[in-house]
Amino acid sequence: MKVFKKEEGKSSLERWSETISLMSGLQLIRVETWITTSTHSEDNCGAVKPFLFVRLTNNDETVGWGEAFVNPCREKAVAEIIHALTQAALTGDAVTPFSFQKLAYQISGQHRGLDYMAATSAIEIALWDLAAKQLKMPLCDLLGAKGQREIAIYANYYSRPNPTIETYLERAKVLMAQGFRAIKIHPLQISNLKAAADCVLQLKAFVGDDIDLMLDLGGPQNPDQSREFMALIAPFKPYWLEEPADGEDIQSLVNIRQSTGQRIMTGEKQCGVPHFRSLLAAGAADILNPDIAGVGGILDLLEIAAMAHSKDVSVSPHCWNSMTIAAAAMLHVCCAIPNAEMAEIYPEFLAHGARMATNGFAIENGRAMLSERPGLGVEINEKALFELSAHYQMSDLIKPI
Repeated sequence: MKVFKKEEGKSSLERWSETISLMSGLQLIRVETWITTSTHSEDNCGAVKPFLFVRLTNNDETVGWGEAFVNPCREKAVAEIIHALTQAALTGDAVTPFSFQKLAYQISGQHRGLDYMAATSAIEIALWDLAAKQLKMPLCDLLGAKGQREIAIYANYYSRPNPTIETYLERAKVLMAQGFRAIKIHPLQISNLKAAADCVLQLKAFVGDDIDLMLDLGGPQNPDQSREFMALIAPFKPYWLEEPADGEDIQSLVNIRQSTGQRIMTGEKQCGVPHFRSLLAAGAADILNPDIAGVGGILDLLEIAAMAHSKDVSVSPHCWNSMTIAAAAMLHVCCAIPNAEMAEIYPEFLAHGARMATNGFAIENGRAMLSERPGLGVEINEKALFELSAHYQMSDLIKPI
């Protein structure tokens, strides 16, 4: 097998495809999914949502792990898609992430959507984990990271509804003590705009200029609400302003970006390359945040990152997922692309993940450092995962006669 090296004059996707084509391919025999039980964080700071994990087993018993982005009431539906899709697309001929992407696109008949793309994301992440393990290298090196192992991170604090300023200040104090140098909050969880604006200004005064503060407005149905809110916090400019309008409302995003001069982030609820191509063509964003486990797969994310780079737009993948498989995949991709922004960490999910996994990265002083282990670098404790799960499903992949 030949180790991937960058060559001039070829696109990133062409180089990655050539690398994988030098492999023997994967002969998959089994797919398994786990859906974990929702719970509360150990520090009682917030809820820990259910997570959906997938394990693919190769015919040499090597395994690859993936994770799907899931919303409430859809977890089992996405798991069913994963099992049906692997049976349809991954049985028979040797498979690579590239061949799977092509087959999944054909099977979709261009009727995709977030749940389907979450399923393809999980499967493709697992295939990349397997591919990198075959090559005995960390995934980021396979993607061209050239030894890059560190990426800046930020802490996302999603509070309960109508938090008080005291709640924000106490949480910020904890996060800063943990070494985070950037914090994202969701101010419109406070129903009164004036109170929300006052909270933001007090929090910024508390954390000071050495801590970056990001604001996620959650895509209000009426974009005028975002404009009114930004006027109330002027002249303060957050590090970025996320989802000031619904991600599908590209024109409103353009208008807000032009009228406020803020750095706009969008993309967490959207999937597939075409939407992001339209965003970039319209000049609607400064930073894109497709979800690592929902956009469609690592290949789609790499293509989006390449398009964004050509427009001087950054990429900070969304990761409202476990801080194990999906977070590791996010960090490997961020280390491999030239326009990566800070990566998203949910601190309240970290302890939960540690109960079932030896993580593929460590966090220190606002940065994540990837391990040298092959693939994603995550080691799952299967017994602990079963104990934390509410649903398990296994399918043998039977080769057609």
